[in-house]
Amino acid sequence: MVDTFLEQINELNELQKDLVSIHPLFAEHYPVVVAFDALLYMYDYSVEKGQYEWVKTVPDDLNIPDECLAAMPVHHMNERMCAIVTDSAFQNFEQKVYLFHEYVHCYVYEKYEEIRNRLQIKHRMEKIKRVTWELDYEFPYENENVIQRINSLLIALKSRDVVQVQSARKALFSSLTEEQGEYWNWLEWNEGYARYIENRIREKFGLELNHMGDAAPYNRLVFYECGSEYISLLVREQPALHTDLEQLFNTVLVERVQR
Repeated sequence: MVDTFLEQINELNELQKDLVSIHPLFAEHYPVVVAFDALLYMYDYSVEKGQYEWVKTVPDDLNIPDECLAAMPVHHMNERMCAIVTDSAFQNFEQKVYLFHEYVHCYVYEKYEEIRNRLQIKHRMEKIKRVTWELDYEFPYENENVIQRINSLLIALKSRDVVQVQSARKALFSSLTEEQGEYWNWLEWNEGYARYIENRIREKFGLELNHMGDAAPYNRLVFYECGSEYISLLVREQPALHTDLEQLFNTVLVERVQR
């Protein structure tokens, strides 16, 4: 399996060279960890060789779930940010695109950690040692008022009318607590941006765009969809936001902090 995964990763590495035209982040390379049969296969990019190499294989002490797609620091790689996948990521070309989505998270984590440190919710969660808050925060997905506001926002996003979208966003934030609103902003920026770049890649390769999360019942994927679509609109109005992620973050805060 070592060689099979390595071959697949290096095929993606060749494709990645063409993605620099979409975003300069793809000039960077990040370690890839493949979880398979209770083992972690670890690969890293060699600048000298211009391709990935196998580094080591260790028991899966991270307990990676089936069909995982994630990005996180890995202690086996000196806490470097790694893309984490399972063998399902290599089943077909469309699945492979998700690895590029995770590279976006690696880039954001390394370049914009100071933005994460601005979050009050992050510091509160650290105090109670709740490390999974980004995945399992009790957002009011089933609150009828919140559902209606999200419905209105999604309709506005489909209209591509920025004024209508921003009005719907103000209404949504008015129905959320300060902490819930901050959680929304963080996820729509972090996950929404990765989805936004993923969809630019899908466009390049002629794949169907990813809109998972655009219908009730809502879950965490609603942040991916609303964030991606809003970022797309903002970049249309202000092209510099495509690469200026700090200014992009400050922009998505506006409807919450001015309500």
